[in-house]
Amino acid sequence: MSGARIAKLASSFSFAILVAFAMGDTYRDLAKALEPANTAAEVKRISASFGDLISQEEAVSEAFDDVGGSYSVQEVKGLVAIRAAGEAPKADQAKSQIKSIKASPLYADPGVQEESNWLDGAMKRIMDLFPKNGPRSNVNLPQAPVLGWIVPAIWVLLAAIILLFGYFAIRHFSWKLGLTRKAKAMLEDDEPERTLDEWLSLADQHLAEGRFREAVRAMYLSCLLKFDEAGIARFIRGETNWEHLARIQTSSKKPSTIDFRPPTQAFDRIWYGYHVKGREDVEQFRSWYQEITETLRGVKK
Repeated sequence: MSGARIAKLASSFSFAILVAFAMGDTYRDLAKALEPANTAAEVKRISASFGDLISQEEAVSEAFDDVGGSYSVQEVKGLVAIRAAGEAPKADQAKSQIKSIKASPLYADPGVQEESNWLDGAMKRIMDLFPKNGPRSNVNLPQAPVLGWIVPAIWVLLAAIILLFGYFAIRHFSWKLGLTRKAKAMLEDDEPERTLDEWLSLADQHLAEGRFREAVRAMYLSCLLKFDEAGIARFIRGETNWEHLARIQTSSKKPSTIDFRPPTQAFDRIWYGYHVKGREDVEQFRSWYQEITETLRGVKK
């Protein structure tokens, strides 16, 4: 097989891989488009161009629908930024690389002519460097057949590159899946089941140790277990905070005076967005928990 065909195989392989990254809008595109937006009207105008992407996730769709009301412009931007963190590199970059590969002369069919073999051409140019006339030295110059190891070496190098690419691709997708899981799950798979009292005690422990973000999470989970205890919405450890909120808000047993949206928004900002003020965050969640407890005293299961 000629060297040009070898190079074409490598280009075709890269082209096939890059196609997988060049499909559809992404949260990275949406986040970049929202950067200059300062008003709810601008956010709604921009979101119209990303309707298919936004409609794929209920929490995101709800935030864009209610921007300027229950959600501020910054909260919507923060929610999009969290989703963008777990995505693959921007699709436009992959598209640009695809065009570059397709435009390469190596991607075209080199035909069967001898001149198309770049290895032969390279050897001819090397041999032309030596004078054909004049005194001969005692040194015997190597002939072209001696360099026949180049083609097998290129095959070995190409195989090594493909294996290395596959290794990093697997690592990339493993990291992405791990990031998506962390961004959605409030409880780790190996985290033990805890009672309401155990979560409250854990919140006090985290607060005493200065781990305010973890204390906020423990208090938020205590609120969810309180709703479960009152029969309003069952606590499901595999669901996200927004999925729990949706079931709580639509429960027929929920008192009309309870609005659990502000605590959920605050939890999303503190736990997933790492925007921690300190002890005051924990005290705010403790106050919400006490209000929920007082309101639910008269609710029948």
